[in-house]
Amino acid sequence: MAGIYKKFTGAASNQLLVTKGNSNPGFYKKILIANENTSNAVNVTIDLHDGTNTYTIIKEVEIPVKSSLVLEDNVEFSSKDFSLRITISGTSPEITVIVK
Repeated sequence: MAGIYKKFTGAASNQLLVTKGNSNPGFYKKILIANENTSNAVNVTIDLHDGTNTYTIIKEVEIPVKSSLVLEDNVEFSSKDFSLRITISGTSPEITVIVK
């Protein structure tokens, strides 16, 4: 399965990375989040949402300047059952997210 690659600039709440029930359902096991801002940290929340309930994977984790966070332990989920969402905040956040 091909990965999902997205860029976000500016604060954003509950942005969809993977949509529940999309036309190409699959299992995802790894999330990479890279802070591309050269002078500010970014805070990131990642959650799974089934349409009713929200299950937080990480909450307001600070990613330092020019650093990355890789989530691959106990992250596996099916897009048949869940949407994967991200919320970012900070001063001029700029990130790249790869989901595989």
